[in-house]
Amino acid sequence: MVVFQWLTGSFLVLNRRASGILGGLLRWRAFPWAFQWPMVGVVALVVVLALRGPRHSELNPGAAIVWQLWWAVLPFFIVLTARLWCAVCPFPVLGDAAQRLRTSPPPLPPPALRRVAPWVGAVGLGILGFLFLLLQVETSGPLTAALLLALAAAAVGTALLWQRRAWCRYLCPLGLMVGLYSRLGWLRLDAGKESAKAAYTAKRCPLFTSAVAQRRASDCVLCGACLYGRGGQAVEACLGRPSLAGQSLTPAEAVAVSLLLGLLLSDALRMTPILPGYMAWAMETTGRSYEEAMAVGIGGVMAVVLLVQAAGARALGCGQGFWPAFSLLGLAWLPLALAAHIGLSAQHLLAAGAVFRDLGAEVWLLAPGHMPQANAYVTVWPMRAFQWSIVVLGGVAAAYLARRLAAGGKGYEWAPAAVLPALPLVVVFGQPMSTAC
Repeated sequence: MVVFQWLTGSFLVLNRRASGILGGLLRWRAFPWAFQWPMVGVVALVVVLALRGPRHSELNPGAAIVWQLWWAVLPFFIVLTARLWCAVCPFPVLGDAAQRLRTSPPPLPPPALRRVAPWVGAVGLGILGFLFLLLQVETSGPLTAALLLALAAAAVGTALLWQRRAWCRYLCPLGLMVGLYSRLGWLRLDAGKESAKAAYTAKRCPLFTSAVAQRRASDCVLCGACLYGRGGQAVEACLGRPSLAGQSLTPAEAVAVSLLLGLLLSDALRMTPILPGYMAWAMETTGRSYEEAMAVGIGGVMAVVLLVQAAGARALGCGQGFWPAFSLLGLAWLPLALAAHIGLSAQHLLAAGAVFRDLGAEVWLLAPGHMPQANAYVTVWPMRAFQWSIVVLGGVAAAYLARRLAAGGKGYEWAPAAVLPALPLVVVFGQPMSTAC
């Protein structure tokens, strides 16, 4: 029951402010730009390393830093700190700097952008993830550098077109993913009983939200802008039990959850012996090239997950409509998506020692390291137990959410559909897996 309350109970402040280092950090006048500008330098260095190519080891150092270290740690960081990464992300500060160069302030984002932006973010997330897996971006320095530069250009371009951080609020696909996961994070800003005073802070929010807009609390990136000036003292940095009860997803966000699950399942499959078996069969029987067979496989997995969600919503949504049912099922699947991401990240972190060794070989020209071959599939039982446990926890949370949120007393009918994605995840995590992907 404690687990259920942790994931689905009403949001409760833990009778203490996130004071000390954390509270002081968020109220520090130099936060977050004191972290963002050094991060700009780090990203510039990563781009240089990614474009230079390996000299003395078997991996590209720029790609390794981004995908085998930062990307693997990110979901754990989100659980602990919600969207704090977005606060220190280096790309928005480049947009802020570009806005100051304008002779006149840019206009507000148009209503049409706000209407279509959720779908743009969801489709962008699906396309970005699909290309990431298809092109194996984690092994390519030039593609990694191109992605980082494209994100920086998008942040600067939208900042020149519209006020504040429209890219982060409406269009960033990574921000959409982090925002979805942050609904299960522990850290947030809250106005408590002084919401009337805190309402004044909305005018200072760079993401067009506020601490009193609890319905869109996942949009808050914890930048601390609302903690200063009029009403700022009424806003608190709080540690609280994450809650999905009382929340809802837009149809676009529900589609994004489905796409995320499909991408994560595809990523897990390519780390197992199932991938070479499928590729050999697909290329031999269809005559397709490697890239075509891979594209069909990734797209097929994503399509199956999306169709299963749509079929479940149509079958169970009688009386409430397709999109409300689809969104409810997407909300129930959200803990499973986060569980799958954490399980995959833990698998990648198994190779952290080899990554650091090879980074040392590449950057400082030490003795060359050696990454395991892509077909070096191993079974690490403590890791398998962790992955199964986190998926089971996500499945239990999904079933409980479905039972609690389903209308008309149909919770027991929704529970099987809610836990369905856990079954292939349990099977895949039961396979020997490689840490080289």
